[in-house]
Amino acid sequence: MRVCFKQAVLFLKVAVLSKLLLCALAIDNGVGRTPVMGWNAWNFFRCNFDETVIREVADAIVNSGLAGAGYKYVNIDDCWMGDRDENGKIQPNPTKFPSGMKAMADYVHARGLKFGLYSDAGNKTCEGHMGSMGYEKEDAESYAEWGVDYLKYDFCNMQDATGRYFEPPEQAYRRMTDALNATGRPVVYSLCNWGGDAVWKWGASAGNSWRTGIDLFAVWDQTVAQELALPNFLQSMMGAVRGQQGLAKYAGPGGFNDPDMLLVGLDGMYPYGIVQRCPPHVVGCTAGQYISREQWGKVGGLSKVEQRTHFALWCIMAAPLLLGNDPRKLTRETLHILLATEVIAVNQDPRGEQGR
Repeated sequence: MRVCFKQAVLFLKVAVLSKLLLCALAIDNGVGRTPVMGWNAWNFFRCNFDETVIREVADAIVNSGLAGAGYKYVNIDDCWMGDRDENGKIQPNPTKFPSGMKAMADYVHARGLKFGLYSDAGNKTCEGHMGSMGYEKEDAESYAEWGVDYLKYDFCNMQDATGRYFEPPEQAYRRMTDALNATGRPVVYSLCNWGGDAVWKWGASAGNSWRTGIDLFAVWDQTVAQELALPNFLQSMMGAVRGQQGLAKYAGPGGFNDPDMLLVGLDGMYPYGIVQRCPPHVVGCTAGQYISREQWGKVGGLSKVEQRTHFALWCIMAAPLLLGNDPRKLTRETLHILLATEVIAVNQDPRGEQGR
């Protein structure tokens, strides 16, 4: 009995020390202590947005009650960039943001919300716009000047044709960590390298969240994904959940595993990419061909029961709660899911513990 008791005490000490070590390694930027709640433009708008759309979204988040429930971040994804000026400073696309990015951030802040932007560790973003490689300092300074509160940092164009990294992901991400910290502005920093290089093992010392897998698509499980012949960089909702197995120990206040944005309020999505098998409805397709979003059309979508389950699982997993819908056009049923205060409270528990 005494031996068993000593073993139990030893096990408890090891568990406590492990947790303390993880906390000690967490990034200390004072933000993101609980999973971020907000909205991201990508799932619904892709590149089809401008400053008018973002203003309308910010207003809708406030007027719908989402802001009051904790959804504070209004995050613009890829495609906002223009060119760099003679000093290497990134400029917003003048057609999309003629008032400038500081004016955009000011509008969001005036409504009691936070403002987020996107960049990429490579020289180009996933959609081919200006990335931050070699300009980390300049871009971080611009974000601080504009009043940015959140940065999603992608990892496109950082591998050669064989899949080999040009540099270790941790090194690339820490370079932007240092640049952001040097500005003195607290910025929630979201790492997005799709689970590469076991990012959960070091992500907490570099950022506030880290993507643990490939992009999420609005289908329940792999069976449906296969029926739709989705490309292999998209995964089902249950696939993302299974990808969290064994990762709970890496999450805690200030750093969280991220299975990707929420699908609640989407009645389908537009896939794209090189296909291993042809979608049944795409005429003239051959395996290995690139299928555009326009060719593919809208497919998938979760039932309301599946959406409720999806939202509950993300809350249990202490995942960031970033809406991927159009907040201007949410149904009462969708808002009922997203405004469930008891479920949100599980996600926002200050202990930051991920369900197992």
